[in-house]
Amino acid sequence: MITDDGTILRTHALGESGLIVVWSTYEHGVMRTAARGALRPGGAFSGRLDLFHACELEWTPPRRGNLCALTGVRLKSPRLNLRKDLSALRLAGYMVQLLVGTVEQRTPIPEFHVLLERALDYLDAHGASLRLMTHFEKRLAEKHGVLAPGRNPADCLEGCFGRLPSGRDALMRLLS
Repeated sequence: MITDDGTILRTHALGESGLIVVWSTYEHGVMRTAARGALRPGGAFSGRLDLFHACELEWTPPRRGNLCALTGVRLKSPRLNLRKDLSALRLAGYMVQLLVGTVEQRTPIPEFHVLLERALDYLDAHGASLRLMTHFEKRLAEKHGVLAPGRNPADCLEGCFGRLPSGRDALMRLLS
């Protein structure tokens, strides 16, 4: 069994009662786990596997492929305030999409996880703002080493990684 701190970035159905959970983790980077039986009422994962939850997770490595088996989850912070405001929810989703689109799966670079954790915690405590969005883009571009002096961080990220997540312009208008 392996343990790490992580934040849930995405979930997808796995059969009738399971979930594939995509995590940003401190020691293992962005990774995917299979949570069998996650949707069963009263199961071991009941109420613990939702977007943006900060958790301590436990899993076993895959025998083949890249899908680890999730064996345990301890909820650390549900970040409930993100669900109270649509603009906060949209900004959290944008930051997650941007991070996932610029890092390689299973590449352990703790700085990226810490950046996302701090941004989501700040968003949960203070709400959505254009300042937070642009600050996250700037810090992400810096961490990737693609921020050019005098250039817009979003342009630097787009130039290096291709298209930015869809809806960025609409999100900017919403936050302005």
